[in-house]
Amino acid sequence: MENYYSQNNLNYQTRPKNKFWRFFKIIFFIFLVTIILLSVFSYKVIFSQNSALGSIGRLPVIKQFRQILGMEKLQGELDDRINFLILGQGGIGHDGPFLTDTIIFGSLKLSTNDVALISIPRDFYMKIEDNGWLKINTANSIGETNNYKGGGSAYTAKIISNTFDLPIHYWMRVDFNAFEKIINDLGNIKICVDNSFEDQLYPTKDHKYQTIAFESGCQTMNGETALQFARSRHGNNGEGSDFARARRQQKIILALKDKFFSFGTLTSPQKIYNLINTLSSHIQTNVSFAEIPHFLKTAQNINPDNIKQIVLDNSQQGLLRNSYTQEGAFILLPRTGNLKEIQTLVKNIFILKDQSIEPVNVVILNGTEIEGWALETKNYLQDLGFKILSTQNSPQQTYEKTVVYKIKDKYNKDALEILKNGLDANVTKYIPEFINKENIENYSNAEFIVVLGSKELPESVLDKPENIEEEKIEEE
Repeated sequence: MENYYSQNNLNYQTRPKNKFWRFFKIIFFIFLVTIILLSVFSYKVIFSQNSALGSIGRLPVIKQFRQILGMEKLQGELDDRINFLILGQGGIGHDGPFLTDTIIFGSLKLSTNDVALISIPRDFYMKIEDNGWLKINTANSIGETNNYKGGGSAYTAKIISNTFDLPIHYWMRVDFNAFEKIINDLGNIKICVDNSFEDQLYPTKDHKYQTIAFESGCQTMNGETALQFARSRHGNNGEGSDFARARRQQKIILALKDKFFSFGTLTSPQKIYNLINTLSSHIQTNVSFAEIPHFLKTAQNINPDNIKQIVLDNSQQGLLRNSYTQEGAFILLPRTGNLKEIQTLVKNIFILKDQSIEPVNVVILNGTEIEGWALETKNYLQDLGFKILSTQNSPQQTYEKTVVYKIKDKYNKDALEILKNGLDANVTKYIPEFINKENIENYSNAEFIVVLGSKELPESVLDKPENIEEEKIEEE
């Protein structure tokens, strides 16, 4: 009897506690299911315009659950855009070992598998944090010298991110030795050479010069030959500029991408990991081993026809112009004197294509006496996805500031924002006097008329910079 009452007493005392735990388990289960649903749902709507849901998907607790569920794959995925940076340097044993000869900013839009590659010239003059104004190719060396967290490539990514006003999620820096070995290990690559050229001043490993030559046409290149093709700076037949070299380097990147998949790396990401591990002293990157399969799977879906290749240059249609520091060093500056054009190009490289079924039609009028100003702007806007109906001189050429005229009552608001920011323009719906009833039909198919004003004077970037690092390092 005593045992009976003792046992029942025990059950009586523990019964409320058991109820509590059952209640807690139910609540926790509901919470877990809710979190999972939110994770899945936020993943499904990352490509929508609902910023509130996108914000939910970025909450740390959601991201942790997504990682547990194997759904958190790559940085930038929630924004439908992954930005990356590819750097090439000489490495130990070369002159200026940490100066970057290759600087390519890339973006991947996941929802459409579109890719943009933008080559940045090494002479592009940028504000280097805590170091004043310097050429961008010195940033990697500064990061290495100052033991920046993540190395010189991370520091360069930070500088370019600040310049473009966009995050850079991933970066990789490769030196010449790794470049050659990767191509040789993959079994060579196929490159189609556009122009035959000869370079009689190609540097050798013993600091002398040799003559190299390439014939036009498609050909197979091993690591050494591909490196020569990518590095040559003194070729004839239009191949002697850094901009021509940048275009050749983009060819190499795309050829490597194709070779990776013919090599079967998608089915064996361990091959890539082993290659990176073997070359760890020659490669610097923030890509983790866990992210490699996701990169390979994503890259496999890229359509070569959806790859936009751009080189920032100083051509008549380019966004840069030549200049010199007070010390006489050659540099490249934004053609308008500020970064708005370049930032707008980089930020909106995919937007118009996604949101406009019909192209956004624009007429460009040169409201100044600056020769070629309308043609330069035409090429810039075409890169952004606009359709330029015509370019001509404005009957009135005294515009001090660019103006965008809204011709139609209904218009693409995203396109207008791009025009406004990219051209640093005023916007109005009031049609100018020189577009009267007699000639308005000439512009009837246009959504916007852009009348260009005077180019802005360059910012005062030519004040004496702190070129300490630039003076210390001797370029090749």
